[in-house]
Order: sequence, then C-alpha cells, then structure tokens
Amino acid sequence: MSGEEEIVFEGRTEVIYKIIVVGDPQVGKTSVLDKYSSKKFKTQYIPTVGTNIVKEIVEVEEKSEKIMVNLMIWDIAGQPQFYMLHRPYFNGADGMILVFDITRSSTFSNMQNWYNTAVKYGLSGIPRILIGNKIDLKDERKIIQPMAEHLADKLNCSYYETSAKTGDNVKSIFKKMAEITRQSKVKS
Repeated sequence: MSGEEEIVFEGRTEVIYKIIVVGDPQVGKTSVLDKYSSKKFKTQYIPTVGTNIVKEIVEVEEKSEKIMVNLMIWDIAGQPQFYMLHRPYFNGADGMILVFDITRSSTFSNMQNWYNTAVKYGLSGIPRILIGNKIDLKDERKIIQPMAEHLADKLNCSYYETSAKTGDNVKSIFKKMAEITRQSKVKS
C-alpha cells in the first residue's frame, strides 16, 4: 500500500493514505478510533489482536479544490507479543499517530521507543501527530502539557490532547492527519 493512489471520480480527486496508530496497551488507541468512526465509547477494555483497520473519508481543501482523503487507519496492537508483526503493519505507512495516556507516565516514556521503531522501518520522514489521551481524567494527570509539547518538538510533530470518552479533539486529529499527509505528498 505504499505510495499515493489518486483517483478522479465524478469531478473530484480522491486519494488513499495508510495511517498507523501506535502506542502502549490501554492508552486508548482503539477508543479514539471508535469515537471518531462510530461516535461510540466502550468502557470495557478489549485488547486489539494484531491490527484493526478502519477506513474514514476526510475532506480537505487544496488550492480551492476539495480533495477526498481516504484514511486507511491501522490501529496496531501495543502488546509485546505482537511486536514481531510490526514490520508488515508499519510497511508503506503514509502517516503516524503516536498515542499515550496522560495518567500513565510509562506510556509517555515509551513514545520515543514507538517512534524509533517507525524509524527502524524507514518511516522517519512521514507526517506524525503526538496525542495525549484521557484528558477527561484530569485529577489523575501525570504528564503535563509542556512535557508533551517538548516531546512533540523533539519528534517534529504537532501535539493534541484528546478524550475518547468525551470526544474532545478527536475529530481534529484525523482532519489534521489528512491535511498534513496530503501536504507531504503534494510536496514530494
């Protein structure tokens, strides 16, 4: 799935991009994706086995033309037993969303490891967004915003805080991902 596939359909341009969503187990990767795609939030934790793929269409503006960006979003399992499957799951990614839980310091510390894994598979140049999830749990917060913004600067990406439970900023991150991925493809 590497490379861009551009289709002109009924006078509008459509493109398809593979976006990987990575992070430790239980940070809310699947919950953020569920909230975006189905507007639902499940309270029960069910680990992702391998990968879960969701297709979402985002409309972006480009030179006063509307581009339909088809995001093929790969929600990649965070459990160590699935690490051996990362290479095929990461292969051909056009963009990356790195997710940590603001209430668990270890998930924040592991963001650099997730990024390094992507670099190992040749993805250092793809657009990326860092997400601090679970902002609805503000009384349990361990990672303050300046810490996360510092890491985002280090990883050369934008930082957003989200809540899969309330939906805060969830739509924004996928819109931003579609825009920055499209921009990176138009430049190259």
